[in-house]
Amino acid sequence: MEYTAKRQQMSKCDFVAEELKEKIISGSYKSGDRLPSESALCELFSVSRITVREALKKLNMMGLVEIKQGKGTFVRSVDLGLFMKPLFPLVNFDEVDVDAIYTAREYIEGGIAYLAAKNRTENELIVLRSLLQSIRTSFQDQDEPALDVYDRAFHAQLARAAHNPILQAVYQTLNEIDIACVKRFNKYLNTYLATCYTEHLEIYAAVEQQDPERAQAAMVAHARTSRDVLNS
Repeated sequence: MEYTAKRQQMSKCDFVAEELKEKIISGSYKSGDRLPSESALCELFSVSRITVREALKKLNMMGLVEIKQGKGTFVRSVDLGLFMKPLFPLVNFDEVDVDAIYTAREYIEGGIAYLAAKNRTENELIVLRSLLQSIRTSFQDQDEPALDVYDRAFHAQLARAAHNPILQAVYQTLNEIDIACVKRFNKYLNTYLATCYTEHLEIYAAVEQQDPERAQAAMVAHARTSRDVLNS
């Protein structure tokens, strides 16, 4: 495989890294697989050993591979959230407002809740129930930092229970945008504390009973409450 004209707009290092990344994403190289040796990659791509090493370092920084000295380079478990990261710098946080974030949450997390109600397993339900109990304890203690941690963990678990890796990756990115933007408000959310547990309880109950429409409606209502509090 040569560094052909169609790729000449890329550096040789980027070309090799992109080709290997595509093989990892497509499953040609699976999680745990050892990549070909440096010499084999040099021959495959018709590039120098230095180019191959730089490309592997780039993949390592992306979290796609692990370089083990003396053993080789191994594919890590692929998290689709990694491929959403390039979207993050494109967001202008001076222009993104609460309404934009929570409208996105209504549609994305509403869909996640719908699928979680359909697809969740008993083990996933147990984890959700444990997180719900932690939300309740944090609410009773009026512990806002702990409540935020368990709130986000509950939502992340719902995304896993939906069993849709694309939606899970989108949720991860949306959550990071949410964290970055909401920090600007620096409010002690007394109103939110008063409703957080009951809203999560309603979401959980719908997921437990495998009622997708109810779960989606409960999540949309929860997102709207959060939006209204931040806008108040």
